[in-house]
Amino acid sequence: MTKSAQDLLVENEKLAKELLAVHADDIDRARRFPRQNIQELGRSGLLGLVVPLEYGGAGAGIPEMSEILERMAEACPSTAMVVLMHYCGTAVIAARGSATLKQSLLPAIARGEHLTTLAFSEAGSGGHFYIPVSEVRRNGHGLRLTARKSFVTSAGEADSYVVSTRKAGASGPTDLDLYLVAKGTQGFAVGKPFEGLGLAGNASAPMKLEDVELEEVKRLGSEGSGFETMMEVVLPHFQVGVAAVSLGIATAAFQAASAHVVARKYEHAGGTALAAIPRVQFLAAEMALELRSARAYLGETIRRVGAGDPEAMLDVLGVKARAAEAALAVASRAMTLGGGAAFGRRGGLERIFRDAQAASVMAPTTDVLKEFLGKACLGVPLF
Repeated sequence: MTKSAQDLLVENEKLAKELLAVHADDIDRARRFPRQNIQELGRSGLLGLVVPLEYGGAGAGIPEMSEILERMAEACPSTAMVVLMHYCGTAVIAARGSATLKQSLLPAIARGEHLTTLAFSEAGSGGHFYIPVSEVRRNGHGLRLTARKSFVTSAGEADSYVVSTRKAGASGPTDLDLYLVAKGTQGFAVGKPFEGLGLAGNASAPMKLEDVELEEVKRLGSEGSGFETMMEVVLPHFQVGVAAVSLGIATAAFQAASAHVVARKYEHAGGTALAAIPRVQFLAAEMALELRSARAYLGETIRRVGAGDPEAMLDVLGVKARAAEAALAVASRAMTLGGGAAFGRRGGLERIFRDAQAASVMAPTTDVLKEFLGKACLGVPLF
């Protein structure tokens, strides 16, 4: 029986508490892909959250996705990032895949039997992941692609990859196509793991496509429509999703720091808790304001997207940047409040601090997003 979005929210809370949070530090320490977490999330139906109802999924949208990812990230950010990229890939398949492709994949995704992800970023365009430099080649035998994808989440772990590239004979940087490429496809290989500062368990690595044969039936959308799909489908899911992950990380930092200053007492001062110190209270207030304002902005962004507000794109651009900065601010203050205890692995703050760094440098970076937002505000063309 298919679970409703509301059922999945309840299931997510249970798994976050009883599974994800329990293994988060071990996953980080071992830089291990959270396979057990993904399998349990699949069995629960959570991997099918955004799969349409007619294919056995929950038929949920961006609001439910955001709520679920924030709670996941509070417990295990690496798992949340894997799931976010899976939701992005699933949304593209559901929105732009052919009837045959959707029928062959979406029910399996809904059952938790298929994990997908995005393979967009390329070394040639850096943080501008929406402008790949690779290009499809046509020959007498079909379509071929050679590309170097620089940062792919779930690299080698996902069952399929939504790959971006310039269409054959592209006349400009936004003449793009998206193709679904299966794991194990000849010429498709995983490079050395990235081993980033944070999000250590999300299996981020470069992937190489060497003269890979592409199938027309696995093109996602009509020829040349890839950029439009990025803007209309991928960008809202990704930007809101990363913002939700950042807020989950910030929430974990705030809770850990608050628990520490309440419990930590000075014997030499008659058992006075750190929480009684005005400076500590000031820092806690700053953390709360960062968290609450960023969450309010995320909620407003989701509302505008759902309402079809013509200015929603401004907030879609801004929300990832705002949430990333909030996560950095909260995590930094949490480390200050944690003192020496925060710099060791016990208590989790050290891991949370590292995880909080990711969103600001994850393409599109905070600086690139502010450039876009500034251009939009001033009426300057984005591209």
